[in-house]
Amino acid sequence: MNIDQQILINWRRYLHMHPEVSGEEKDTADYIAGILRSFGYTVKERIAGYGVMAVLPGDSKKKCAAVRADIDALPILEESECPYQSLSPGKMHACGHDAHVAMALGAAKLMSENPPAGTVKFIFQPCEEKPPGGAKFMIEAGVLKNPDVDGIFGTHVVPDLLPGQIGIHDGATMSLDDTFSIAITGKGGHGAQPHKAVDNIVVASQVIIALQNIRSRRIDTFDPLVITIGSMHGGSRHNIIPDRVDMNGTIRCFSDEIDMNVRQCIEETVRGICSAYGASYELKFHDGYPPLINDPKLDMTVADAATKAGAEVVIMNRPRMTAEDFAFYGKSVPAAFFFTGAGSERCRYPLHNSRFDLEESAMPYGSLTLYHAAFALASQDK
Repeated sequence: MNIDQQILINWRRYLHMHPEVSGEEKDTADYIAGILRSFGYTVKERIAGYGVMAVLPGDSKKKCAAVRADIDALPILEESECPYQSLSPGKMHACGHDAHVAMALGAAKLMSENPPAGTVKFIFQPCEEKPPGGAKFMIEAGVLKNPDVDGIFGTHVVPDLLPGQIGIHDGATMSLDDTFSIAITGKGGHGAQPHKAVDNIVVASQVIIALQNIRSRRIDTFDPLVITIGSMHGGSRHNIIPDRVDMNGTIRCFSDEIDMNVRQCIEETVRGICSAYGASYELKFHDGYPPLINDPKLDMTVADAATKAGAEVVIMNRPRMTAEDFAFYGKSVPAAFFFTGAGSERCRYPLHNSRFDLEESAMPYGSLTLYHAAFALASQDK
């Protein structure tokens, strides 16, 4: 079983040249739906915004498999030198979603030509890049029902694996992504008379440093955790102590229990430091994507599928601290999310970089792995 690499390249390059960011994926969805209809699928559109789903019906006594691809681009000005650069300034497929769509379409084409006994759903999801994410709303719209999905597969291209390599990790594979905001309020004043003010810049700096001690001193060394302050805003002039400083950060870990513990530690840390300096604070937490948990049995299905695709299976010994809203599917049904190697010396820039590109020779391996994995599951008895 093979797939025409040039077809995948053509689809991917069209999408790369016409990126649409989260919530604006209308033309992208129309393009995907048109291709699916050309394969003979009945297509449902405008699901939870611009979501698209195609179903290949089968025997109800057999399992139902699903394949998911994310379709949105990022608000980034592309600076790569590829001949298929984005034609939309300030918008770019810098996370490989164009390739994800192409690989899923390739799997859908193969499935229409050689279907399993059971049912297969192809889910093309908007808004992966914009919390709370499109997956949650696609699930609420019923994409995992009628018939009920018994397992779902997805993939992400990565530059740290080579074309022809498929990366698999059992269990907790990608981090949860919660955010928090801290507003510290004190007493403004003259920069030359800090004793007459409550210097929020100093308080905020102490908070940032102390938050890192949560990881090193309050959480088990064997539990991965990242706490990062990504933005800090306060002050307007070199000699004015501001009344307020605002900070925003992210928590990355792999269990809800650790997340709750970290939230408590952050609260205690901020409260203690602000009290010591005579400042007040407002702290808010915002739920993001849950941890992505792979089902071990479906991971074995992916490994077998990758071998059939002619790929090298790479068992990854570390999870990733990045997050993915595919995790919501895994909270509802068994799920397996694998990584398609697409890096090289030329394609060495990380995801979300303005110069990101991928080796297109990687796409047949990812597409065939999706096909064989979904085919295998949809061939099993309920």
